[in-house]
Amino acid sequence: MIALLATIKKEILLLLRDVHGLALLFVMPVAFIVIMSLALQNQFAKNTDEGNTIAVLLDNQLTSDAAATVITLLQQRKMFNWQPSDSNNAAETIRQDKAAFLLTLKESNGELHADILVAPATNPQIEAIFTATVGEAMSKQRIEALLRSIKMKNALDSNFSLDSSISEDVLNNNPVTVSYSYQKNQTASVQPSYVQPSSVQQSVPAWLVFAMFFSVVPLANTLIGERQQGTLRRLRTLPISPSLPIIGKLIPYFFINQLQVLLMLLVGVYLMPLFGADSLTLGNSLAALALMSVSLSIAALGYGILIAVVARTSDQAATLGGVGNILLAALGGVMVPRFVMPETMQNITHFSPMAWGLDGFLDVFLRNGNVIDVLPEAGSLFALGAVAIALALVLSRRKI
Repeated sequence: MIALLATIKKEILLLLRDVHGLALLFVMPVAFIVIMSLALQNQFAKNTDEGNTIAVLLDNQLTSDAAATVITLLQQRKMFNWQPSDSNNAAETIRQDKAAFLLTLKESNGELHADILVAPATNPQIEAIFTATVGEAMSKQRIEALLRSIKMKNALDSNFSLDSSISEDVLNNNPVTVSYSYQKNQTASVQPSYVQPSSVQQSVPAWLVFAMFFSVVPLANTLIGERQQGTLRRLRTLPISPSLPIIGKLIPYFFINQLQVLLMLLVGVYLMPLFGADSLTLGNSLAALALMSVSLSIAALGYGILIAVVARTSDQAATLGGVGNILLAALGGVMVPRFVMPETMQNITHFSPMAWGLDGFLDVFLRNGNVIDVLPEAGSLFALGAVAIALALVLSRRKI
């Protein structure tokens, strides 16, 4: 234990003397957050305004005038983004909350009917508005059809009189059916995935993830320096665990990562509003935020220590770590938000651990996710970090 504490103290002192390393870990991400949040503020505001429209899948295989009339009336409501539906995948799309509703128009016995399928995370108030909107359009269509019928029959027969039972049946019969892609008494804790972030909500977690992975540079520099100077070889002659030099480096950097998280969150919450940008919202679950912070740190440190063990020189480590980070960031939605990427590129982003971290933080900040909601991302990051650290420990015994 004494040897471990001494190693941790040594690492802290080395890092405090490394001005460039401190700037890389703390100053660089803060600068990126401020610059990118302000530079993209108007563009994100435009995308967010467009994203605030509610996505609706429209499944209409009908060619009747009645269906065309209903669709025309519905498309006048600009708060809804009407999208053509792929009948084969529509229900799954709704179940995954990629759209709020699936509206299917059908005809039965010459009458037009509307079936609404509601996504799990759809707000009940939005559901009520949408159902009323569809019901209103269906009622207007029926009234127009009834008036045309009356006018036509009156023209053919001057003695024609409307049977009140027919009009009541047309007006009172509800042509809208609502069903749910989940049990009605369940409530979803996560906001729909189609909700888009503001520039601050995107930039803070994105560059936070990037900064945590950049701990590879100072971490690798100290380990390679000690290996080249023979320090690690001399430590092997002492009665200590061969893993102690590696563990002793990971622990202080873990706490440094947590300081990075705290600093970036403070920048998002308090500094960005001073520049006229939005304030970062932290969501409703500090436990989920802590879980993402810890798991992301383990993944970043696993990546960093593995690069440090594999690289022979500091230049190699800087190249492998730096270029690797940039590639992972480009693929993971850090540099370019995922929601502006084409679908093919969005699928590729799933291979980047930075995307896992970014998705987890956005689940917390943007979609009010809890611990259960971020478990897939946190679990993947933790597993990646654990495997990388274990591999680094095995390789380090051969290289020292």
